[in-house]
Amino acid sequence: MLKLFNRFSRSSPHTRTLTSTIFEPTPEEKQVMLDQTTNFLNNFHINNPSPIAGSGHAWIGSSAATEEQDVVLEKLSALDLRIHEDPIPLKSVLADVLDPAARLSMDDRHPGYLAFVPSGGLFHSAIADYIASNLNRYVTINQAAPALAQIESECVSFLCSSIANYPPSTSGGVLTTGGSMANMLAIHLSRREALGNKDLPNATLYVSEQSHYCVAQAARFVGLIPKHIKVIPSDPKTLKMDTSYLRSVVQSDIFSSLTPIAICATAGTTNTGAVDDIAACRAIADEFDTWLHVDAAYGGAFAITETGRNVLGDLSVADSLVVDPHKGLFLPYGLGALLVKDQKKLLRANHEDGACMQPTNFFDTHGEAPFVDTMNLSPELTRDFRGLKLWLPLRLIGVQPFRDALEEKLALAAKAAAKIEAAENTGHLKLLHPPQLSVFTFKYDDPSKKGAELDALQLELLNKIHVKGRCLLSLFRSINGADGELCLRMCVLSHRTDEAAVEAAVQDIIASARQMWNNE
Repeated sequence: MLKLFNRFSRSSPHTRTLTSTIFEPTPEEKQVMLDQTTNFLNNFHINNPSPIAGSGHAWIGSSAATEEQDVVLEKLSALDLRIHEDPIPLKSVLADVLDPAARLSMDDRHPGYLAFVPSGGLFHSAIADYIASNLNRYVTINQAAPALAQIESECVSFLCSSIANYPPSTSGGVLTTGGSMANMLAIHLSRREALGNKDLPNATLYVSEQSHYCVAQAARFVGLIPKHIKVIPSDPKTLKMDTSYLRSVVQSDIFSSLTPIAICATAGTTNTGAVDDIAACRAIADEFDTWLHVDAAYGGAFAITETGRNVLGDLSVADSLVVDPHKGLFLPYGLGALLVKDQKKLLRANHEDGACMQPTNFFDTHGEAPFVDTMNLSPELTRDFRGLKLWLPLRLIGVQPFRDALEEKLALAAKAAAKIEAAENTGHLKLLHPPQLSVFTFKYDDPSKKGAELDALQLELLNKIHVKGRCLLSLFRSINGADGELCLRMCVLSHRTDEAAVEAAVQDIIASARQMWNNE
């Protein structure tokens, strides 16, 4: 062993020794790297910003091969993304690889990014990620880092109280990478509550046709038979789940000896921001003794505002709720949360013993012990200290600015929709679904066109808007996935999206509709 150590310890003109600082830069070297990185980001974002659609915009409307994609592939082939045997200086990597690579993308941070569901990317959270990665502490076991684990617990408590309005004495949850993973944990929990590990072939789950696909995907991952994932139609006008139809399906399934494990409502759909009647879903869940889960990944953060609470209703009636701080709280990608009214149930659904772990007796003492190890609330064991990216901006900025910003987004979406609806000389431009939160849809609804021809008009309108270079929107196929249902959608959410950005988007929408009306 000593010979092996001596062999690695010999100096070389090209490498540092194992016992030197090749893996640990000196303080001076660290500062140089930080300065180079800061200069790179300042140049990228401020001095020489990239276009809002650096990877092109046509793909938003069509996945078919296009000239635009050929240009992207040509640029991509020119980038050297290989991992080399020999080291390359950071400054060269930043300038020669990461700068052109990052420019070959959508600028999600742009004020005019109104497509899909924006993620603001708060700088304060980037600092938090830097701190968390440098500390590199293990936070899923409380004794390993008690105060840092409590920061994560405080984030969950804040979300439980301010968004779900859950009782602090029993509620809890876990921070995840995003809504998809949080929904999966929720469906796993509902299955364990309803069935344990038995009778899975008879388990049923109910989702709206407007639910995000990740909810049904989660049910499949948990083991439900696809035909037992029941898709409930929505009201054609409001796109809320048809709760009368829901009740009849649940009742019929029970009569057929199936076992409902969860009703999955949505508080702010990705498609249009539609908010299901959560109270009606709760009543049905109570009637048939089943779990009520609410996917509020997009809409949940609006619960911290007065306007949002009035739209969302009482979220505390849900047994579990998902929210994505990387959406409504403007954080960088990578932070979702599963919140539960009764944390003990989440604990029972996820805890496992391992030979490498200390024995636990928390089922006997839960309620007396101050904290529960996060590792016992989800399948994740070793993972990043992700709570800091939520905790730090809330500490540095305070909660009220987030509340004010979200109220502004609601008002901006309502104002934009009203302007589009009232616009004159725009031909067949039509508002379809007014905003319930901060998403709305519209289309160029030429009555002389049907099916695929009508859809083609929407693609034409979208491209005319995008080539102006001031905003990015996305598409939505409204109900049945049939030809002719395609429409455009705007989502106002980023903290950088202000009145000027929304007004520019509205101007471009109206101008593009007039171009189509005048055959320009």
